[in-house]
Amino acid sequence: MKTKIFKLKNGITGVIVPILGLKSVTVEVFLKIGSKYELKDEFGMSHFLEHMAFKGTNKRPTASVINQEIDSKGASYNAGTGHEMTSYHITTTKENISWAVEMLADILINSIYDSHEVLKERGVIMEEIRMYQDNPMMGLSGEMTKFLYGKSKIGCWDIAGEIKDIENVNRQKVNDFRNKFINPNELVVVIVGNVDFEAYHEVEKYFSTLENKSKLVLPKVEISLSKDRKKEFKKEVKQGHFAMAVPAISWNDKRKYAFKLLDIVLNGNASSRLYQKIREDKALAYYVFSISETFAETGFWGVQSGVKLEKIDEAMDIVKQEIKKIADNLKESELIRAKDYLIGKLELAMDNTNYWSGFVGQKLLLEKKLETIGDELNRYRKVDLKELKSLAKEIFKEQEIRQVVIKK
Repeated sequence: MKTKIFKLKNGITGVIVPILGLKSVTVEVFLKIGSKYELKDEFGMSHFLEHMAFKGTNKRPTASVINQEIDSKGASYNAGTGHEMTSYHITTTKENISWAVEMLADILINSIYDSHEVLKERGVIMEEIRMYQDNPMMGLSGEMTKFLYGKSKIGCWDIAGEIKDIENVNRQKVNDFRNKFINPNELVVVIVGNVDFEAYHEVEKYFSTLENKSKLVLPKVEISLSKDRKKEFKKEVKQGHFAMAVPAISWNDKRKYAFKLLDIVLNGNASSRLYQKIREDKALAYYVFSISETFAETGFWGVQSGVKLEKIDEAMDIVKQEIKKIADNLKESELIRAKDYLIGKLELAMDNTNYWSGFVGQKLLLEKKLETIGDELNRYRKVDLKELKSLAKEIFKEQEIRQVVIKK
């Protein structure tokens, strides 16, 4: 796969990834704006800014105008906020590339953040927060991340923030946050799919007007890991929910490939150990899934499940027993199966332009380098059983287990 990586005069990085045989094109913009960099009085603002992106510009004054225009192209769009970055994308066809690039540039450079729209979206986001609070299956992983890292001096570890963080947000705060963080040197534009290198001119045409008004140097995030071992919520629920986690490694760690495979063996698919033990063998739960995360500074391995209220201790004990012994009883066949699963999933994902844009954009924005997907797959293939066992022995320690539990 040939790619063209280029740099605009204002510091923006662009990359074009032509993929033969596809009809679709995804244009995606990645910014180093994320909840990990938020100060106490900014909690939830990265997520709020993302919500405001498609709400109106000078050229397209309302959300309705933007939605109608996108629908008229048969295109799809979305945006997402994480701890370390925010992204905005449009997926369309080749003849609409110029339009998609211009649209994304317009919402990022010229959004007006109308006061009335800010007020409305404030209500929408507060309802989103309540939705996660009322639905443990959706919200518990965020509670675990906040439990682990919430004592850190910098960073909102619950991406949407809390109601108290959002209820007084106004246009000025949104605009100030935008101006503080929008930095062309920390922005990547990716075009993937049925595209040729001439699309470079579209990026240059529409994004070169973005000025660097930000004087911000992103703060050095020093993460404080919680010394507490358990947090319990009492709610009127008919099913108990738990998340369990142990501190692990960052995505800067070369062992991240072994970590991903270890996660699959334990809890990454329907043939994983914990899925088999908790759902198939014991019939304790409908869902059992991984909530593992890696950041630039740290990471954790985690599992979440919902079980019968009277069986929650039994299910958590199964998790403890599995992670205590896995370093000693990992099998070569499990490693092979995990590799086959992961490589198969990645190869299937390569038919999707959204996968490629996400892979390329994240690599360039966060890691400042781009390797081929072949190099990535080879690193997974090279992981051996000795490395997997060594990593398991290092991270799976009973005294490091953290638990977040929801029950009556």
